[in-house]
Amino acid sequence: MIPRPAPETTPPETKPLTRATPRHLLPYALAVLLVGINMRPAIVAVSPLLDEIRHATGLSNGGAGALSTLPLICFGVFAPLAPRLARRWGMERTLVAVLAVLLCGTAVRLVPAPLPLFAGSFLAGTAVAVANVVITALIKRDFAHRVGLMSGLHTTMLVGGGAVAAATTVPLRDALSLSWAGGLALWSVPAMVALAVWAPRLRRRRERPAVPARAGGSMWRSGLAWAVALFYAFQSLLYYTATTWLPSFAVDHGSSESGAGVLLAVCMGSAVITSLLVPIWAQRSRRQSHLALAGTALCVAAFAGMLSAPAGTPAVLWAVLLGLGLGAVLSLGIAYMSLCARTAHEAGLLSAMSQCVGYLLAAAGPVAFGAARDLTGTWTAGLIALVVLAVPMGITGALAGRGGRVPDATAEERAGGGAAAGPARIGAAPSPRPARRVRPPRR
Repeated sequence: MIPRPAPETTPPETKPLTRATPRHLLPYALAVLLVGINMRPAIVAVSPLLDEIRHATGLSNGGAGALSTLPLICFGVFAPLAPRLARRWGMERTLVAVLAVLLCGTAVRLVPAPLPLFAGSFLAGTAVAVANVVITALIKRDFAHRVGLMSGLHTTMLVGGGAVAAATTVPLRDALSLSWAGGLALWSVPAMVALAVWAPRLRRRRERPAVPARAGGSMWRSGLAWAVALFYAFQSLLYYTATTWLPSFAVDHGSSESGAGVLLAVCMGSAVITSLLVPIWAQRSRRQSHLALAGTALCVAAFAGMLSAPAGTPAVLWAVLLGLGLGAVLSLGIAYMSLCARTAHEAGLLSAMSQCVGYLLAAAGPVAFGAARDLTGTWTAGLIALVVLAVPMGITGALAGRGGRVPDATAEERAGGGAAAGPARIGAAPSPRPARRVRPPRR
């Protein structure tokens, strides 16, 4: 009798850490969303205080733009490291670590000086860069049948957390008689809450150890992956440029400092609506190109309105239109990372690539916008540039939404022997040792 060779197997995706029942899934989902709430306030809170920070520290408009750009550079530089950290520590331990780093960043900025201000922003940007990638892969792994809903809720937490920070940073600072540094440090409180929720989870459950995946280079050779990355890049450029300078724009056109913060909050509050609905619509549609084009049209209408009627009551209308458009393209960009991938591994790789390319390109936005303001003395040139940049955003978003999938990295690894080294695989189980083929005895 000739023994049959053992069938070849491939490393399966790590099983979800949560049970597939609402009673167990809901607390875990709330814990995941709590991380999302903390991923923007420490960064967005700088915008309402930007003029005061400039006057107190002597920063120019270009320097203030660099301060707002520093976290974006961190997003792009450190996003590719997230898969390796998640492989070594596991997703949950990585999230606990980034929450601790975020707390350190907010604590450093308590010192009212330029160097601690930039250092704290660097730490906060590094923490959020890693969390951006890990959360995307975690949603794909543990909420595979609810990707649209969880992506929408996650984006809503991002935008909502930023809106709350924009609206309440100045009033809370004034009510508590704090300096601008104290106002920034207020956003360490929700980070403490999130850390207190996640730390006990490490004692209750352990993730399976993960191994590096040798495939992954094909992601950078995929046209669809580049479409997703460039769409995310252009929407990030528009999003962070607009949210950075909208308060200063409002102040220059007659608004008070607190009123400018409220206008930014109206913009980001409007973004909550589309950030929640668009990913759900995207998952239910075979193609998402129309959603990308609709979000682009809203952004163009808002920038055109700010050019034609920058002051007065219509300013609220432009803020609402801008928020709806930015929320649509932001949430769709995040949803693409899961919808265009087959597995959590691929979602993590696509997220790392998109955020690396996206945020490094977006980092030029606030600095260039501030420099244009310094050179021309008006906002016109910057707003026209944003209208022009919205065109490639719509094109790449339409290309990314044609219903395709990025190359199957696991299949490529099986076919090619894993010759191409790539980023670490997120959520991969240990690969079993291949069974030794037994030769039949000679007759």
